[in-house]
Amino acid sequence: MGDVGCSHFATYIKEFGYDSFTVVHAYFSACIGKEARRRKALSCLCHKCGGSGPQLFSCLHCIYFGCKGAHINEHYKLTKHFMALELCYGMLYCYQCRDFIYNSECQAIAERHLRREARSLNKSLSWRPWSPSKLEIELLLKNPKRRHVTAYSSIGLRGLLNLGSTCFMNCIVQALIHTPLLRDYFLAELHECTSKTAAKCLVCEVSRLFQEFYSGARGPLSLHRLLHLIWNHARHLAGYEQQDAHEFFIATLDVLHRHCKISMTELAANVAAAAAAEKSQQQPQNQHSNANFHLPQGSLQQQLLQQSTSNAQSLPSTTTGAQPMAPNATNATPADPNPAQCNCIIDQIFTGGLQSDVVCQACNGVSTTIDPFWDISLDLGESSNSQGYGGPPKSLIDCLERFTRAEHLGSSAKIKCNTCKSYQESTKQLSMRTLPIVASFHLKRFEHSSLIDKKISTFISFPSELDMTPFMSQKKSDQQQNPLPGGADRKASSHSTDNVGANGSSTTATMAGASSSQGDEDRGSNGGGNGSQHSRDTADFRYSLYAVINHVGTLDAGHYTAYVRHQKDIWVKCDDHIITTATLKQVLDSEGYLLFYHKKILEYE
Repeated sequence: MGDVGCSHFATYIKEFGYDSFTVVHAYFSACIGKEARRRKALSCLCHKCGGSGPQLFSCLHCIYFGCKGAHINEHYKLTKHFMALELCYGMLYCYQCRDFIYNSECQAIAERHLRREARSLNKSLSWRPWSPSKLEIELLLKNPKRRHVTAYSSIGLRGLLNLGSTCFMNCIVQALIHTPLLRDYFLAELHECTSKTAAKCLVCEVSRLFQEFYSGARGPLSLHRLLHLIWNHARHLAGYEQQDAHEFFIATLDVLHRHCKISMTELAANVAAAAAAEKSQQQPQNQHSNANFHLPQGSLQQQLLQQSTSNAQSLPSTTTGAQPMAPNATNATPADPNPAQCNCIIDQIFTGGLQSDVVCQACNGVSTTIDPFWDISLDLGESSNSQGYGGPPKSLIDCLERFTRAEHLGSSAKIKCNTCKSYQESTKQLSMRTLPIVASFHLKRFEHSSLIDKKISTFISFPSELDMTPFMSQKKSDQQQNPLPGGADRKASSHSTDNVGANGSSTTATMAGASSSQGDEDRGSNGGGNGSQHSRDTADFRYSLYAVINHVGTLDAGHYTAYVRHQKDIWVKCDDHIITTATLKQVLDSEGYLLFYHKKILEYE
């Protein structure tokens, strides 16, 4: 293949043009409409074996479908038709080059078809590999020099000036900067600001900070603009006195979330208006699904469509027996535990679902509430309960086990059961319904009471690799032994409860939006399908530590520092403007105040 692309494809285009590619891709690869999907289902079969895959090729010279490998290769050897289209991903293949090839015009046609397919199915566009825009191509050509990132590269590391007791802010910014998906989002410049003045947008300022961190410069940065914006949007943090790092973290996520949500709403409104205008313009032209393709009489493309129609008429009616599977597949999809959740980058990365199950001791009715959260706050003090778990926790696992342990609320905290129509004793258990990509844990080291305020400096061990499977709602429900023979048919009831943590502790999940309440019937309908069961069985809940924020000193005179994972197995300590290397042992031996874990395996929707 030369610098200008495949010369064989250029020869093919001179003889046949783009019409064959356009029709084959529209009807047998992208499937731009209902009619196209019907044609593909009935006629897109290997001419040699009659199979439908798993990977079919279509000859672009004649009417022939063949399986990858021997069948399509045999067709090429017999006919010397060298150009084919792989139908699963819509890629061109040249048999003379013996390789897949790229053509910008075909790529543009394919992208138009994929947009039409997504609109036809009322779904978002499927994941596509990155391809540079015209502006990006120009920038790449103007800047041919590339920076090679090595294991000892300092790119992405910048110290932060202390503006007067602002170490709490510096540590949170270092943790956010080293959050992988957040970094990818902002370095790809995916944020589109709709504010009249970008100077007032916190998301724009964070995007600018990412550019500064990864510019290659080494000097320390000043966060005065970020601090000023936080003061404007979170007035309780205004001033130069020392603030709590956890409080600043939640306030920052909240402001970023609100700004992203406003921006996304405005952009969605603009897109909807543009789509409505485009639809009104195209409606007179689209009376039929293939109205956009004007094919000459007797052409190859028309023969192809005519053959698929005749095949559909000649096939027995039993071939359509698979069509009713589509509604079943829809029913198998589990419901969103947080319907009020937006799809901004903050929610995508940090939002999880906390499930609370309250069981009436009289009728065994269950009230299930699912609340979105950004982080989990864990008590470090002794647990006051009657179940014999009174000792303080010694590790993060101990904290999580206590957080998700069933608690008997007792006679002093009776709850009105709607099934019993009276106040009854009950038990409550918290568990993780869904986990975010980034799981952040807040160890509650600052204890405030009417008598004294103190800091808990107890060492709490935490692992570098964390498996959250034992704390998931499904795992907890599997472990519970139901004393009733008909326990699977527990009645769903509604209770009025406060978010009290397990075993009397004030366990806190920082909420990210509205909550949704469901009974056991809802959980059964959501989780009863094979598809949802399969997703639970194959889900991976392993996490890897990537940032730790520590507080040294006392409540009155303290200082925040942070450990962040710069690259794989490479840790650094961030102490305001001073950046030094660190070992994993130093990280794990630190006191720990805020712990940030990143999911090891991501499941794409």
